[in-house]
Amino acid sequence: MNKNIRLLLFAKWISNFGTQLHSLAFPIIVYNQTHSSTILSLAFIAETLPWLFIGPIIPHTLSKKMSDKSILVLCDLMRFLIVIGILNFIKIPYIVLCLIFFLGCFNSIYGSFRTSIIKSNTDDLTLTKTIGISLGVDDLINMLAPAFGALLISIGILPTIFLMADSVSYLLSAFLILKIQSHEDKHLSESESNLNFYHKATEGFHIIWNNIELKWLVILEGIRSLVEGISIPLLILYVTQILLKSETTFAWSRAISSIFSILASLMYIKFEAKLAKGKFVNIGTAFLTTSLLSMAFFNEIYVFYLASAFLGIGMGIRQLVSENLLIKLTDNCKLPQVTSAFNAFISSLYLLGYGISIFQREGISVVYFFVTCSLLLLIGYFYKAPSTLLDV
Repeated sequence: MNKNIRLLLFAKWISNFGTQLHSLAFPIIVYNQTHSSTILSLAFIAETLPWLFIGPIIPHTLSKKMSDKSILVLCDLMRFLIVIGILNFIKIPYIVLCLIFFLGCFNSIYGSFRTSIIKSNTDDLTLTKTIGISLGVDDLINMLAPAFGALLISIGILPTIFLMADSVSYLLSAFLILKIQSHEDKHLSESESNLNFYHKATEGFHIIWNNIELKWLVILEGIRSLVEGISIPLLILYVTQILLKSETTFAWSRAISSIFSILASLMYIKFEAKLAKGKFVNIGTAFLTTSLLSMAFFNEIYVFYLASAFLGIGMGIRQLVSENLLIKLTDNCKLPQVTSAFNAFISSLYLLGYGISIFQREGISVVYFFVTCSLLLLIGYFYKAPSTLLDV
């Protein structure tokens, strides 16, 4: 593994650790400040909205003028400043919503280029190994960070400390990426430079539309994203209004989900060569559906923790399948465009889900939302993958 890849992966893992702490603490902070499910859902919408229109458009403009390295450093520095701003305006919800929107803008741009710069610095022989290491450590971080955060919250550490750690992680990530020796050539061919703005912004969507495997992936992940968009903002309400427990219970449930997500990753690695991708999708769907139905019909704390484990397994499997397929089914030169288009579509379904969750008015209605989500997941369960995908 060359020096560039080591630096890129370390930067990715450090920022991921901060992001995991952020994602654990932020819903707790917003809910404690506002006691409003509407504001909480709006916060998720504000962070996700840029993935819908910033991701597919802005990267094409930036890529003509800046190297991937410079773009990643810029995104990390801006995310550092934005999180500092959130800490300073944490008691003014609508300013925080604006800052979260801009954080989402830079997250969406960063997400479009992070995978492509890793792939461009890796030869074909070691790409699979590099991706495996990257995802494996990601899963370890996704397990350790929430567990560490839950432990700190249980002993009285304020969640705002986690936002401080998140800001520092972005600064460290930017420093590591600056040390990369970049040899990128950003000059466009004449045919590429003559493409109009509309074509550049929609190229990724055209690629997905003309590829049956990518279309299959988008449909299934779209259904999953809609379900998660409805469910995620309601989990802390489920804990506080139905289980009548504190934010510590919510934090531990996130930690349990993360622990079982890495177990799902190990299962994926062990059986990846033996089972078709469609089978993995159905296994993940079964765990997600069981999790939501368990929370809907059994309002006991031990059932909630078990459901959190199932939720982690289901989400872990589905995310691993989608990321692996997206990389393997896409040419390197088109990966930023396809990633941006994929993220935009998935984000639109998350936004729809977050919007639906706003209509929750009392604790008991959370149950009905979870049942509806389970029915949506079953649609994806019976959707058949094209046979060509079995060879990927």
